[in-house]
Amino acid sequence: MKKQGWRNILAAGDLNVQYQKWLHRKSRQNNEITKHIMDKPGPAISILMPVYNPKKDHLAEAVQSVLSQTSPNWQLCIIDDGSTEQDVKSYLDSLAELDTRISVQRHEVNQGISEATNSALKMAESKYVLFMDQDDILRPNAISAFKKFLSETEEDSPDLVYADEDKYDELSRKRIDPFFKPGWSPHLLHSFNYIGHPVVVRKDLVEQVGGLRKDFDGAQDHDLLLRLSDLPIKVERIPDVLYCWRISVRSTADGWEAKPMAARAGCIAIEESFQRKGYSVKVKHLVDTGTYDFRLDIKSKDKVSIIIPTRNNGKVLKKCLNSILNKSSYSNYELIVIDNGSTDENTLKYLDCLKTQKNLKVLIYPEEFNYPMINNFGASHARGNHLLFLNDDTEVISSDWMESLIEHSQMPDVGAVGALLIFPNGLIQHAGIVIGMRGSASHAFYKCDAQSPGYFNLIKCVRNVSAVTAACLMIKAEIFAKVGGFNADFRLGLNDVDLCLRLLKMGLYNVYTPHARLVHYESMTRGEYIEEKEIELFKNLYQEIISKGDPYYHPELSLERNDYSLAV
Repeated sequence: MKKQGWRNILAAGDLNVQYQKWLHRKSRQNNEITKHIMDKPGPAISILMPVYNPKKDHLAEAVQSVLSQTSPNWQLCIIDDGSTEQDVKSYLDSLAELDTRISVQRHEVNQGISEATNSALKMAESKYVLFMDQDDILRPNAISAFKKFLSETEEDSPDLVYADEDKYDELSRKRIDPFFKPGWSPHLLHSFNYIGHPVVVRKDLVEQVGGLRKDFDGAQDHDLLLRLSDLPIKVERIPDVLYCWRISVRSTADGWEAKPMAARAGCIAIEESFQRKGYSVKVKHLVDTGTYDFRLDIKSKDKVSIIIPTRNNGKVLKKCLNSILNKSSYSNYELIVIDNGSTDENTLKYLDCLKTQKNLKVLIYPEEFNYPMINNFGASHARGNHLLFLNDDTEVISSDWMESLIEHSQMPDVGAVGALLIFPNGLIQHAGIVIGMRGSASHAFYKCDAQSPGYFNLIKCVRNVSAVTAACLMIKAEIFAKVGGFNADFRLGLNDVDLCLRLLKMGLYNVYTPHARLVHYESMTRGEYIEEKEIELFKNLYQEIISKGDPYYHPELSLERNDYSLAV
C-alpha cells in the first residue's frame, strides 16, 4: 500500500460493474423529473438518420426508440442512401404510414454518410437537428431533456447541446462503457470527438459552415464540430445518459481498427482546424486508444523564464537544474533561482557556484516563506515572454517538455498550462486539478498508474482543466501581470488553483498536456500541509464553482476518489 498509494488501492473497481449499480439506482428514481421536462415548452427537434443496408431489426429498434420518446415534438428525417437489402427498403416504405412525423427519401445510389446526412438536413423543418446513427438507441427522455435547454428565443438558447452516452453490447445484452463527459472543452475536442452522440445543433449554423463534408466520411461529425468550434458558439452539456451506441462488427464503437479511413479523415480534420487558427500541426492517430496525438509548431521562439524557489535543498535543486540544462531541447530560456533563507552550508556553496552560470540568476528573498510572494518576486525579475513556475524537487523526463508547454501557452485564449508529473515509483502526482474533489480541490488521477490511459484516455489526452499545479505551470508574462499574479493570502497551498480560477474568470482556458513529463518528488522541503484557514478561504471564495461542480468534471463521477470512478 505504501508503494502504490492508498487512493489507488481503494479505487472503486471495474467501470462496468459500477455502471450496473448506477443503472439500478437510476431505474429506481422517481420519474417526476422526466414529467417536468416533458411539460417544458421548446422548439421541435429534427432527427437526421442516414440509412444504408443496416440489419432490419437494428433499424427498427432505432426508429422505435424515437417513437417511444416522452416528448411528441420531433421529426425523424431518414435518407435511404441507396440500400440494396429488400427487407430494409420495404420497412422504410412502411414508415411514412406509421407516423406522420417520419419522412423518408431515397438516393438511388450510395453517396456516403455525409451526403446522406446533408440530404436529411434539407428535409429538417425544425430550428434544431440531432444526428443519429441507423442502429443506435435514444433513451426515452432524450428529446424532452434537450428541449429543456432550448428556447424559441435565439438569444437565450444555446447553439449546441450534448449529453452523455453508453454502448449496447449485443453479446451480453447489457449497457456498458458509459461516457460521462466534461463540459465544453475545445482542446479536448482536438484530442478526440468527446462530444460524440447525442448532440443537438442549430440547423442554420450547420448550414453556415457548409454542412458535412464528403471527404471526411467516417470522421464527418468530428470535422463538423471542429468547424462549428471556430464560431463564437454557446454550448451546454446535459449530464445524463441519453444515447446508446450499438457495438457491432465494423462499427467504430467496437474499435478504431474497423475503420482506418475514419482515422485518417480525423487527422486531416484536426490539421485543418489548427490551420484555420493559424497554426501548423502534426497529428497522429493512436489505434490503441482511438485518440489523436497532436503537436503544434511554435510560432515564435520566445524566451522562457523558469522560476524556481528553494531553501536548504541544494542536492535536490542540483538534480533539477542539471536535468533542465542537460535534457531540454528548447534553448531560449533563463533560470531564476530564488533562495528563501537557506542556512545549509552545502546549499549556500552551491548557490554561490550558480551565480557564475550564464542565463541564471540567484535572487534572495529573505522574508518568511510565502509561496505566492516568492514567485511574484521572481516574476518581477523575469525577462521572458512566458513564465514557467517550477518546484525544485522536479526532474525533467521529456526533452521537449518546454516546447510541449509553449505550444499551448502561445495561444491567445490559453491561461495556464500544466504538465504530467510522476512520482519516482511511476504513479501520477498531477494530471490536472478537479475543483470540489475531496472538499476543496484535488489532483486528477492522483496515484494512478502513469502508463494507463485513464478514464476514456484522459491521462494521455491534451485537455482543458479548471486548474493545474504550480509545481510546473507555464503562463504568458503579460497574462500573469494582468491577472495580478499569485494571491499572497494562500501562503502554503491552493495558490495555483486560485490563480487558475481567476484565469477562467477572464475567459481563458487552462490546459493539461501529457507531453511535458517530469518526475516530482513532491514537497520534499515543505511537506504536504495546507493551513485550514487557507482551505476555508478557498471555499468561501469559490463556493459557487464548488457547489455547481467543476465544469471539466462530471457530477456522476466520484469526488471522494481521484480515479474518475462513478459516485456509486
